[in-house]
Amino acid sequence: MKLTINNIGKLKNAEVEINGITVIAGENNTGKSTVGKVLWSVFNSFYKVYEQIEKERIDFVNEQIYSYIRNLDKSDNVKKKTLDMATDIIQNYSIYYRNEENIKSYITKKFKENNYFIGNERIEELIASIYTILNIIDTQIISFIIDEKLSVEFNEEIINKKIGKGSFANIELNIRNKILNFNIEEGIDVAGEFVENLKGDIDNFDLLTEAVFIDNPFIIDDIENIFEQKKKNYRQHLVSKLYYNRNENTVKKMYVNEKLEKIYKKLNSIASGKIIIKKLDVYYKDREIEINAKNLSTGLKTFAIIKMLLQNGTLEENGTIILDEPEIHLHPEWQIKFAELIVLLQKEFGMHILLTTHSPYFLKAIQVYSKKYEISDKCKYYMSELDGEQAILVDKTNNLEDIFYQLTIPFENLMNEEELL
Repeated sequence: MKLTINNIGKLKNAEVEINGITVIAGENNTGKSTVGKVLWSVFNSFYKVYEQIEKERIDFVNEQIYSYIRNLDKSDNVKKKTLDMATDIIQNYSIYYRNEENIKSYITKKFKENNYFIGNERIEELIASIYTILNIIDTQIISFIIDEKLSVEFNEEIINKKIGKGSFANIELNIRNKILNFNIEEGIDVAGEFVENLKGDIDNFDLLTEAVFIDNPFIIDDIENIFEQKKKNYRQHLVSKLYYNRNENTVKKMYVNEKLEKIYKKLNSIASGKIIIKKLDVYYKDREIEINAKNLSTGLKTFAIIKMLLQNGTLEENGTIILDEPEIHLHPEWQIKFAELIVLLQKEFGMHILLTTHSPYFLKAIQVYSKKYEISDKCKYYMSELDGEQAILVDKTNNLEDIFYQLTIPFENLMNEEELL
């Protein structure tokens, strides 16, 4: 997998290969997190993309029908009725596509069954709006999905504002020899930008695994508030996955558990307890004692989140996980253990792992354990650097000493300061 980014957020240019473990190191405010946000947004826009397209069409048709009859039906199940109608229309797409008469016949019949009387003129308006939705091409809907995700992640400022008006950004994702490429140009809509010129083998770009983005272990403490947020971002997505429970068949569970044996051994050396979910609270059960996860140490929460995602099947073979400075709340000893855990996830599950760091301990641990478990050839290392007002990523896979030098400069400066005392 290769991700190319131009003029998104802080980044001027980045070409990142993610075929195993990819590490981006560098100082604060040099665009490290931008890569993860872009990868999550684009990757998940194409996760079961045709199901997403169908859902978008259903939601829009549902809104249209409901807006016409909400004052005519005050029953508790009115929204179920409109959703059923919308679903019926979209799932029988071939019947209603480019056929206003069939749409009119269906709507008239359903409205008559439910005693909805809104007049011929308004019926015609509703039919016209449904017809328009049915005839929006798939690539336009995909563009909308991508634009929405990117706009939320970058707070409506996808393009770096410092590069001037009339500028554009570009993203390219190359995965399994299929290339997706699109531009984002300044517009006059609310977000300020819009996705256009979506190019590539769109018909075959239906991804079957999701990317999971983890940047804050305190997410366990604030699950209810995150659920209530209107804008769907990577944190809401993570919360939904913490509550996810995939029902796998017995043979697959045995296969997965065998692969997880080494991983669980490492996890249990830190977090030996079981994760229990009760409504909107998470509990950690160890030796028959249940502790609310809010009361766990911050470091333990990090391991608990990984354990939950493994236990419920969210982290799966060939999946993608994005870790933004995972070492930030960990003691150096636990940083090393967490690095080994990450390497094992890649080794056993073939996962695509993108992580950012500014810890020389963590970086060195990734390097050492990737050698130990023989996956060094699947690791890439980049350093984020400022280039004027923007940042660039430089491939340092064959020059790791440059990254270590950059990360240890503050400590060396401190030692020099001490010598002057």
